[in-house]
Parts: sequence; C-alpha cells; structure tokens
Amino acid sequence: MRQSRGWTSSLGVLLLLAMCLAAGPLLADGFIIPRPRPGETIPPLSVKYHRVTVDIINQVAKTSIDQVFVNHYGRDIEGTYIFPVPEGASLMGFALFMDDKKVEGEILDSGRARGIYEDIVRRLKDPALLEYLGRNLFQARIYPIPARGERRIQITYTEILKAERGLVKYLYPLNTERFSAEPIEQVSLAVRIDSKVPVTNVYSPSHKVSVRKESAHKATAGFEESGTRPDKDFLLYYSLSPDAVGLSFLNCEAADGKTFMLLASPPFAADKDKVLNKNLVFVVDSSGSMSGTKMRQAKQAARFIIEHLNDKDRFSVIDFDDGVTLFDQELVPADSGHREKAIQFISNIEAAGGTNIDEALLRALRLITAGERPNYVLFLTDGQPTVGVTEVQGILGDIVKSNIGRARLFVFGVGNDVNTELLDKLSGANRGTSVYVGENEDLELALSGFYEKISSPLLSDLSLTFKGIDVYDVYPRTLPDLFKGSQLVVIGRYRGGGPATVTLSGRVAGQPKKFVLEGAALASDEGTSFLPRLWATRRIGYLLEEIRLRSRNPELADEIKRLGLKYGIVTPFTSFLVTEKEQREIAAAAPAAQQAISKGIVTGSGAVQAAKISQSFKDEERAAEAVSTRIQYKEDKTFYLKDGLWVDSEYKTDASVREVRFDSDEYYRLLAEKPGLAKYFSVSDKLIVSYQGVNYKIIE
Repeated sequence: MRQSRGWTSSLGVLLLLAMCLAAGPLLADGFIIPRPRPGETIPPLSVKYHRVTVDIINQVAKTSIDQVFVNHYGRDIEGTYIFPVPEGASLMGFALFMDDKKVEGEILDSGRARGIYEDIVRRLKDPALLEYLGRNLFQARIYPIPARGERRIQITYTEILKAERGLVKYLYPLNTERFSAEPIEQVSLAVRIDSKVPVTNVYSPSHKVSVRKESAHKATAGFEESGTRPDKDFLLYYSLSPDAVGLSFLNCEAADGKTFMLLASPPFAADKDKVLNKNLVFVVDSSGSMSGTKMRQAKQAARFIIEHLNDKDRFSVIDFDDGVTLFDQELVPADSGHREKAIQFISNIEAAGGTNIDEALLRALRLITAGERPNYVLFLTDGQPTVGVTEVQGILGDIVKSNIGRARLFVFGVGNDVNTELLDKLSGANRGTSVYVGENEDLELALSGFYEKISSPLLSDLSLTFKGIDVYDVYPRTLPDLFKGSQLVVIGRYRGGGPATVTLSGRVAGQPKKFVLEGAALASDEGTSFLPRLWATRRIGYLLEEIRLRSRNPELADEIKRLGLKYGIVTPFTSFLVTEKEQREIAAAAPAAQQAISKGIVTGSGAVQAAKISQSFKDEERAAEAVSTRIQYKEDKTFYLKDGLWVDSEYKTDASVREVRFDSDEYYRLLAEKPGLAKYFSVSDKLIVSYQGVNYKIIE
C-alpha cells in the first residue's frame, strides 16, 4: 500500500478516526474529518460552494467537482479528505489549493473502504454513511486548513455509463443534510451530453433541471440553488435513439402495484421550417377591473406574443368588456404589416365596463376552423362573467359545442376575483391548462414565458396505445401537443408482464404520423423506485381537481390521505404529517385552500390557491418533496418520525419486529448478510423498516 506522509494508509485513517470523530465531519459528497488535540472539540466545517460539471461523451462521463471548505475554528487544523467514488470509476485528478504544494492521496477498493465507513458510523453513532457501502473510497491528508479560513478542493473522475433499454443513467451523490452544519451558499450541477447517436429525452426525477438541446447529438441539463442543504442524490436519465421521436419506457414492479413512465421528445428543430404553422387568437379582458398595472402588463404581453409569431402563422386579437371588439373579422397572416396593425390595436385598448366571457370566447372560436394547423386560444381575465351568459354550465356548453376546430384553450386568471371552477373547466374541456397569476406577480412575465413554451408546435393531436400490458390511472389524461424543446412525460399503472409495445400517434402538418417503441422489456431492478411516488403525486393532483370541480365524495379525500401517508406527500388532507410550526407556515401561504377544496369554494384567495395546488401536483415533472422534518424518503420507502423513532410507512402498528441494537456486531453482520438494508439503515440509528417480509427495529 502506498503511503503519503504517514496518513493515507487505512490503518492511519482508522487511528485518526479513533482520536477525532467526536468533532464531527462535514459531508458534501466529499467530506473532511478534522484532527483535534486531546480534549479539544473542533466545530464542523462548512461548505462555501459546491460546483459540479459533468461532461458525457459517448457514455463516458467525466465528473469535475470544485468545493471550498470553511474552517470556523480559531486555529489552523489538520484533517483527512474522504470522497466516496462510484463503483467502477477512475480517479483522474485531485487538486488542493495549498501554497502550491502537491497533495497526494489514494483510492481504496470497496472491500477495504467498507471498514472505514463502518468505523465512522461506530465513532459518530450516526449511520448516514451506510448508504455509501459498496463504493470505493478516495482519501488525502489536508494541512493546514487555516484558522477562520478556506481550503479549495477539486477532484475529477471518469466512469462508463451503461445503456439499458435505450436509457443512460447518471447518478451523483448529493445527500448532505445530516452532516452540514450550515446551508451551503451555492450548489450547482451542469451536465453536457455529446453523443454519436441522437439524444432524445433528458429527464431528472430528483431535481428540477433546465434542459436545452443544442443539436440532435448535444444537450445540456443543470440546476443551481443557494442557501440550501442538499438532501437527495442527483439522478439524470437520457435516451439515445435515431428515431424521429425518441420513445423511452421505464417501469417499476413493487408490492403494491406496477408503475410505468413513458418519455417522448420531438426531434431537434433548429430551422423554422420544421415547426408547424399555427392559428392563434389572443382574447384580452379589458373590463374596468383590469385598469392600471394589469392592463399595462397585458398589453405588453400581447405585444410580445405578436412580435414572436412565425411569419406563416395566422392570428387575431379580441378585446372584450361588456361587448366584444375584433382586430379583424378573420385570422390574418402574421406578416410585418398585420403585426404592426395589431400592435396599434392593442395600444388603443382601454379598461372599462363589465365582463362578457361567453361572447368573447364564442367569437374567438368562430375565427378558427378545423384543418392542418394546430389551433390555440389564449384567454386572459381578472374577473367573473357579469354580462350575457353568466352561469358556468351555460358557458361551458356554448364553448364546447362551438369548438369545432378543436382549439386548445389556455386560460390565465389574474388576481383572486376569478371563478376557478369556470376557468379550470373551460381549459380542461378544451384540452388546455389554467395559469393563475397573483395580484403582485408579473403578468407580462407569466404570459410571455408561457407563450415561449407553446410558440413552436412540432406534433399535435397526440394519442397513445399499448400492447403487451394493460394500463390504467394514466396521467396526464389529455396529452398536450409537443413543442420545440418540450418533452412528454406520461406515468401510470399497468398489469401484465410485457414486453410492452407503445405507439404514439399524432399529426404533422395535418398528416397522421405514428411512432412505435417495439417490444420494450420490463425490468424489476430498484433503479426506478422513484416511479410509484411520482405516480401518486400525479394522481393526487387529479383527485384534488375532482373534489374541487365535480364531486366532494369523501372516498376521494380518503384516497388522497392513503396515498399521502404511504408516499409521504403533504396535501391539504394530510397536513397533519407536518409539525405545528410547519402547519402555521403552510397556513400562512394558503390560509383557505383546504376549506376551498373541501367546501367547493370557487372564488377568492383560497380558491385560487387551491387551484394552484392541484395544478402543481398534476404538472410537476418530479415527485413531490418532503416539506416536513417528520418525513424522510429513502428510494422506494417513506419514513415518519414517531416518538423519536423513524417508522417505515409500510409497517403495520403492533406487528412483530426483530430488534437489533445499533452499532452491535449483530447490526453489522446483518448488513453484510443483507446489503440492501444499508440504504434504509442510513436513515437513523432508531428506526423500523420492513424488508423482505421482516420488520427490523433498530434500537440504541
């Protein structure tokens, strides 16, 4: 074994741990163990920033980490830097910025590293590192870490990513919450993908990432947070496919059911001639209540939309209050002349009068006819219908009957004086969505941002069929069009053993097209354990909408509670999962949302907040995160804090348990016999977990 200054052998590290672990490490994928003097307690280090850059070229991933650690102690200290290296990875470089002196380290294989991980757990009496059992380990001596100063560390490693069923998976450890004394000032992670085979879907179930396709073969994804304590690993999937629309299929088989996810992404479209020409009508409420800031922002948003129309699009603008005024009696080409006249029309709009929603939408739909183009109506209002037909069912009936051009209706509700039942039913019945903008929010930003997402349609009128499996409870229920840069995420339950053949049908320039994923094999590995929670989140969103808009059947609320409890999802019906302080924080943000949902209140701040809540559950592209200190997720399991014990949601009260004392020989023998337990044991030194038919209770 190579040694470096007497500190890099495993024996040296173990001796160091025996002396200093009471001081506590700081884990930020890599972590530093400080060496105190006898009788001294050194406060934990903190991380100033943690930046990760990942370059993936033809499935070879190079991960570069840049971290700055801060020593809050009043003297220079010595420590050992430890980094859990992914299985099969090769270390390329380690740089410590320390007076231009080179610092060397070594990698221990997973077998030798296991003893160090276990010893850290023994000394700290904290099992968090157990989740790294099975990883190799890099270690290096660091001295000095200056008093109240910083040390910058950079480490680079490479690994070969496997492609299974056309999907490539990348995982980076970011679970640091338990060890971080203070929130990290900045955490960022950027992934660049470059592949000979075209890159289609890019998806993260763990973090909300920004994804951009630079070409058919290149894509980027990433996120950045400030003042945070990362508490879950970063997971990214991307698919490789030469097909026009890359279809990817994932599945998870669990005891309570089988879940699937389908990803679909249109081909990279750099040229405007690949984008479908569309028809668009912008309907603007100019009633008296829109005067002032709202009217000014609405006009600015309308100008933005018109200026960003494609030259071959056709469009119109409708201004309504008591009556209805049309920019033109028919859709006109979006050439420079018509755009200039439309902008002048918008400038002349003045806010006054009542709100004739029914007539405004009917006039918009009369401009649209069925044909090759996708049709969109953008409808903005800040009030309730007061003129003409004012009853919800009457307006709905009129609009659905008149929508012969199958236009998608996108609704923007401004402020709290809107009828959320009417607006949500209008958008839902016409294959669109509702967006609610608060009184103090930037209406122009919301409208222009939304339009950018839908401005370039590539595939319209989508539908899915499955063979080999029987699917049910599939979300979203109505498939959206696919736009440039967008991605379709469909999740649901299934029966059967496959293989699964999936056909996505749609229209391109009015012509029917089919895209087929043939014979996708079903897997039973644990790599997709996030799927059931993600599906439960979607289902809760649709159940909340059903209660709000159609039926206050208590069975729906009961199902929301059951799903919320099983998967640790905080909803208006499972707010008891959070602490009293957290309940007050939630109540401050949504004072009347639960009452609006349970009692069917459709106007006011509570109704708008309730609409936003159900929409967020339906639309989020990842599972809901725990918002309570009483909830922890560990892959496929949810744990609740009950009387000082973290309890598996699958554990039945008073069921028999096998007691195992934390940090005992039996404890580590059990981990060796059943390595799958390690990730669950990392939750706490006091817990109950159900695993392979046995309930294990870890006690002090």
